[in-house]
Amino acid sequence: MKLALVLVAGLVALAGCGAGDGSPTTAGAPLSPVPQSAAPASADYNDADVMFLQMMLAHNSQGVEIVKLVKTKQAQKQELKDLAAAIEATQQTESTDMRNWLKNWGKPETGSMDPNAHHHHGGDGLTDKGLLDALSKKDGQEFTLDFADIFVAHQHNGVALARTELKDGKNPGSKALAQRIMDSRTGEVQQIRTLVPGQ
Repeated sequence: MKLALVLVAGLVALAGCGAGDGSPTTAGAPLSPVPQSAAPASADYNDADVMFLQMMLAHNSQGVEIVKLVKTKQAQKQELKDLAAAIEATQQTESTDMRNWLKNWGKPETGSMDPNAHHHHGGDGLTDKGLLDALSKKDGQEFTLDFADIFVAHQHNGVALARTELKDGKNPGSKALAQRIMDSRTGEVQQIRTLVPGQ
C-alpha cells in the first residue's frame, strides 16, 4: 500500500500520455531497434541544455540499474525481459551521446548537488533509492508488479525532464534527443502496461 501511494502521482500523470513515432510496439511485436549514435551536437547551447543532459545522464543510469534487475529474477515473462534489454541498450546509447556532447562543450557530466538547482525542472527526476533496494529483494509476481509501478513512474520523470528541455533548451541536437525520449518513454510505458496486468 505504501509503495502504491508513493508512486500513484507518476502513474496517474502518465495515463494521459500518447505514444509518438519511434515508440516501442505492443507486446508480441518487434521492439524498436537500438538507435544509432547521434551526430555531434553543435556548439550553440544554453544552460538548460547542459542541465538537461546532466540530469538525463543520472536518470538513464538509474533506469539501466532498474531494468537490469529484470534479468536477475526468476519467473519473469520473456517479453518483459526482452523489453528490459531493449531499454537498457537504448539508454546506454543515449548516455554515450550525452557524455560526448558535454565533453565537446567543456561541461562536467554531473551538475549541482544543490536540490534547489533542479526546482524548475520539477526535481532531479530520480527514484528513491530505498524503493530500488526493496525491489531488488523481491521476485515472482510481487517483483513484476512493483517493477512496473516503479519503472512507469521513473519514465514519467524522464518525460518531464524532456518537456522542460523542449521548452527551455536551445541546442537542436539536445532538443531532438528530448523529443525522442518523450516518444520512447511513453511507448515503453504503454508496453509495460500491456505486459503487466493491472497497469
